Formats: sequence, structure tokens, C-alpha cells
Amino acid sequence: MMRTAMVAVALVGYALDRWTKQLALTHLATTDGPSFLNGWVSLQLVLNPGAAFSMGSSVTIVFSVLSIAALVAVIGWGWPRAHGWLTSLCAGMVACGIAGNLTDRLVRPPGFLRGHVVDFISVQHFAVFNVADVFITCSVVLFAIYLLRADHAGPGPDSGRPEPVAATDHRREDHQEGGSS
Repeated sequence: MMRTAMVAVALVGYALDRWTKQLALTHLATTDGPSFLNGWVSLQLVLNPGAAFSMGSSVTIVFSVLSIAALVAVIGWGWPRAHGWLTSLCAGMVACGIAGNLTDRLVRPPGFLRGHVVDFISVQHFAVFNVADVFITCSVVLFAIYLLRADHAGPGPDSGRPEPVAATDHRREDHQEGGSS
């Protein structure tokens, strides 16, 4: 059941990312677009050759290769270890985010492994990003909360710890029995 939900989150998130990027390419310009929340959020098309904040625009191929490795790691190592609903949600979200931006790097101009990522959500005085970035960021925040909560939570499917096994200290019982005779 959790595997199905994890795959569904990844596929629906990936489809949402691809759809919104296509809408951005079709309807937005690289100049100021519509704005919301008194101008704090606006829609503006940016073709990003780099990573966050357009850093590393000259090493797009490196980002592409790292993205491939990260996606393989999440699917091959992370998915099998995600057992509870929260870890499954995080694994599906991060996989969809990586896959969404990696697809741009693989298929968009200027070429294979060098494609520019389509960003279009602009937050005033911050950054321009896309739905894949939102999924990655939310999965990291949720997983951080999970890790913080897991240290204090009792055993369970999302605590990362097994159920306790009742153990008896036979030495103590023997000592108590011997002392009472």
C-alpha cells in the first residue's frame, strides 16, 4: 500500500511539474508576468542553466550527472527503506522533484545533459523556481521534521525504531528470590 502511494505521489507530482512548465513556456514571458499577494509572488519565465539561484551555470552537465545519481539512489536505496506514510511521501516527493528538473536537463535546449530548467514562480527578493523545486524543498522539510520527531517518538512504523521486546533480568530475580528466603 505504501509503495503504491509513493509511486502515485512521484507520478502525479512529475505530471504536475511537466504540465505547469509547459503552461509557463506557452503563456509567460521573461518579463514581469502576473503577480499575487501584493507583488510578493509573480509568474516570470526563467530558463535556468544552473542550480538554485542560477549558481553553477557553467557546470550544467555536472548537475545532470548528480541528478541521475540522486534519482537512482532515491529509487534504489530510499524507496525500499521507506516504510511509513511520511517517509513514503517524502521519497515520492523528492523523486518527482529530481525527475522533473532532470527531464529538463535531458530534453531541453541547448542539448542532452545541458538543458535549461524551466523556472517560473518568482518570490520577491528570493528566487525563481518551479513545482519540482517545491516538491524537493517540501520533502526535505518534512523529512527533517520526521527526523526530529523520530528521536522523541515512541516505537512505530515511522519512528525508525523497532517495537521494544520485553526482557527480564534473571539475575535480579534470582537475587531477589535468594534474598527473601
